[in-house]
Amino acid sequence: MFLLHQSFVWHSIYTCISTIVPIYFQLLFSLPAPLKYSYVYQIQQRSWGDKVVEWLTVELHADKEWVYAYLQPGYGINPMAFLVSCSTTLLLLGGVKESKMITDIFTWIKVALVLFMAIGGLLLLDTNNLQPFMPPELNGWNGIMRGATTSFFGYLGYDGICCVAGEAINPTVNLPKAVMYTLIIVTALYVVAALALTGMQNYTEISVESGFPEAFASRGVMWAAQLTAAGEVITLPIVVLISGVLQPRLQYALARDGLLPHMFCEVTPAGNLRKGTIVAGTIMTFIATFVPFEYLDDFVSAGILVAFSITNSSLVIMRRESPENTPFYLEKLLLLFNGLSFLSAVVSVHGPRNIVGKFLAFCFIVATAAVGFWISWSCPSSAVFGGKSITMGNHKRDNGNQQYFQTPFVPLIPCLGTFINWFLIAQLDFLGIFL
Repeated sequence: MFLLHQSFVWHSIYTCISTIVPIYFQLLFSLPAPLKYSYVYQIQQRSWGDKVVEWLTVELHADKEWVYAYLQPGYGINPMAFLVSCSTTLLLLGGVKESKMITDIFTWIKVALVLFMAIGGLLLLDTNNLQPFMPPELNGWNGIMRGATTSFFGYLGYDGICCVAGEAINPTVNLPKAVMYTLIIVTALYVVAALALTGMQNYTEISVESGFPEAFASRGVMWAAQLTAAGEVITLPIVVLISGVLQPRLQYALARDGLLPHMFCEVTPAGNLRKGTIVAGTIMTFIATFVPFEYLDDFVSAGILVAFSITNSSLVIMRRESPENTPFYLEKLLLLFNGLSFLSAVVSVHGPRNIVGKFLAFCFIVATAAVGFWISWSCPSSAVFGGKSITMGNHKRDNGNQQYFQTPFVPLIPCLGTFINWFLIAQLDFLGIFL
């Protein structure tokens, strides 16, 4: 979001990376972004298909033999995922304005549904279900961090806002506000809803496919169970629609810089990315219909965490610069900082639990912090936004006359974010880290 006043920006991660990374590395470093949106698109399609089947059989008491024969034929095929994917692709081909109207309507319905579930769950909360608050069999804080890493990809809707920045009104002012408001609202809703769900029903009994409906049913409030089940089926496609909006815009940015065929950045007179939408929709429809997703959560979430670490480093390079007569000094320090952050996290999580392991972890953490403070001390602020080393490509250098949102306390906040990202990645097992 730091370049919104300078160019027609489509994606925060790719924009930051493309301004400082040579063109032949940009596609490699930007791969986690399309992986994220395509994965969210596909997993939500299949999730919606499973919820439709459960809603028909459990709530509407439809004939199970018929439902399973046509809606879950086996071999990993999900016909309902095909239906929702085709529908959203056709809607997107109709144009952004039409998609926006549908999105606004369903978004408000979805927010109302989440508020209903959260408030209803709190009214039915049983404090006995919250004891112990961190079950020992889930490995305490390590289990919490492990879960945060696995589910990280589902908590990034605020990043998608940057994908449509080029279509926003006064994005320089409105986009930072939108990102902050989204973070605050989503965090509050998520925490309250999670507390309500685990308070209604013991965590060992919560349904993976239909958490709130089953929880309301377990407390005997059947009308609430039926309402939330129907609400989930009705509102979940909005996530599919939003992900479908974002993917063609990321392809546009890559094609604009020559990393994808030119057809992906062709815009119709109505402002629609028709060819990019058709290609993305066709591929993701095929994959979502025929390929089950069971093992990609860690892979995609870790990829996104790496991408955000690169974004943090990009921001430092754009706001700070190497000392005179010491070229690439800042870049070398950032590379060292990322390496030490990774080693600190791995040793802290997977290292031996004896005094030697704790001492090594402490030494790595101290060294990481020292490098972060040395970057702040030794690398002066850039005279212009972007610094001397920027490879702006299609972007224009800031001339200092325009106002834009500036992250405070650079480089300390980006460095802290980088360390946390690597710490979350370290929660994976060694095979997951290697992949």
